[in-house]
Amino acid sequence: MSRAHLLPYEDRWQPGAAAVVKAVFDEYGLTWDPDAYHRDLFTVRETYLDTGGMFSVLVLGEPLAASGEPARVIGTVAGLDRGDTAEIERLYLLAEHRGRGHGRAMVEHFVRWASGRGFDRLIAWSDKRFENAHGLYQRLGFRLVGDRICPGDPDESPEWGFELALR
Repeated sequence: MSRAHLLPYEDRWQPGAAAVVKAVFDEYGLTWDPDAYHRDLFTVRETYLDTGGMFSVLVLGEPLAASGEPARVIGTVAGLDRGDTAEIERLYLLAEHRGRGHGRAMVEHFVRWASGRGFDRLIAWSDKRFENAHGLYQRLGFRLVGDRICPGDPDESPEWGFELALR
């Protein structure tokens, strides 16, 4: 069985990252909008990396293997600098890979990134339908702090807000 690797974003992973998010949106019957709401998945470097944020992919297989089946993206996690707060973004994992600790590894990766950069607190906004993610956030110490309608979302999805104090 292939092993999963959490890797920093490189341009070669862009099509796979977008495909993962689209697959989850399709799974939940949500609108895929690459020209607006999902534009960040096509401008990862400018949106995340060049602004002090982060973007990582979870890749199944050997990313540097010279032969055999090529590695493929099965999950994504990103973070944005919001002043003294880091916001987790684009936490998505293909359905067939859930329940194996990959989501936890991606959130812990984000927490380490944020902590290493001195952020005081972390926030996460998550569609109310993503119940597995909510349980994961709470198991990792995040607390529910509110709800909202997702800004810019073509479906106007309701979201739960979670927060974790680091200091």
